[in-house]
Amino acid sequence: MDIHNVIQDITPLYNRYKKESKSISGSEALKIMWDLGSILKIYIEENNVAPHALYREIYGKSEGSTNITRKSWIPREFQGRCYRIRNIFSSKDQIDNELPNLRNFTNFRECMPFFDNDKYKFVGEEKDKLLALLNSNNNKYIFKTIKKLQKERIGRSNDRNQRLKDLKNEKDIFIYFYNYIYNMAQLDSDAILIKIKEDGIDSENILVLAQNTNALSQDGLKFFDMTNIQNDNWINYCEVISDFINQKDPKKIRRFRRLVPPERIVKLADMLYLIYKNSK
Repeated sequence: MDIHNVIQDITPLYNRYKKESKSISGSEALKIMWDLGSILKIYIEENNVAPHALYREIYGKSEGSTNITRKSWIPREFQGRCYRIRNIFSSKDQIDNELPNLRNFTNFRECMPFFDNDKYKFVGEEKDKLLALLNSNNNKYIFKTIKKLQKERIGRSNDRNQRLKDLKNEKDIFIYFYNYIYNMAQLDSDAILIKIKEDGIDSENILVLAQNTNALSQDGLKFFDMTNIQNDNWINYCEVISDFINQKDPKKIRRFRRLVPPERIVKLADMLYLIYKNSK
């Protein structure tokens, strides 16, 4: 099995998770992730590679790298979580036996250190009580209890920086799209026009995307209604922008600007304007 086979095998599972995660139970989500993690585990063990090195290779290079190629859209954090789940549960039957009534995957995610971190791992009666909690029906009580356990056992405060981790995927998507547009903007006018036609992008959509990107850089700027561009190189970034547009308050965008400097956001907007001018 080579890296391309791994990506080919895990991509349908990732797509299924993304499509169904809001409608399926936590147990079903765990089993999808277990399957994905199992593929990663086989490759890691057969090729004796470090897990994080594999995650980077699958996802692609980081900002600032040259000759950037994107092999997949599957975030490193998601891959790592799947691999952890595969190591926590020896089989999907174990998931069915231990967490048959898990309703919300997020609750399990918050408890993962209690399953696989030697420093915080629950065993015996403690683990039985944790499983019973996760299988119960009162989601508000479950979440509150988990947070209490985290504070008691891990001592991690829920400070402002902790919330930034929630936007890691958006940051990774921005970095990929920034590099994609940067490389396009280096082309001459004729080559840009050819590339835009290859991507099937309407020039007016590029203009709106440039305007909305610029609006991310500071509070008070106007967002414009936009239609998602369906090309693979553009769609995830368009979805990130749409999500920001639909936020009821600017808190999420402000957190994003702590991860991605406003000047970098403005530079992306400027490059999109340049491409727009060459796409007409």
